[in-house]
Amino acid sequence: MQTYNGYESYDHWNTALWLNNDEPMYNLMMNEVEKAVYMKQTLQEACTNILLALPNKTPDDAEWKTDTLYDLVLENYNEMVQYS
Repeated sequence: MQTYNGYESYDHWNTALWLNNDEPMYNLMMNEVEKAVYMKQTLQEACTNILLALPNKTPDDAEWKTDTLYDLVLENYNEMVQYS
């Protein structure tokens, strides 16, 4: 199975690229994760809110991959819980 920069496909890699490196998108993700950490919403609600706020595709015209988004949200959630 061929991977793309360690991700299972270009779309997965592109999702992580934009959410981790574009400041407004990163801030959106982190704000939604913070709400989940403080039990104002579930992780699923955080992911849904992020997807609703994002454009239909990445700025590179790739599909958003919800499983990659969920992995990033969970990773940041666990880090926030660990260090709070």
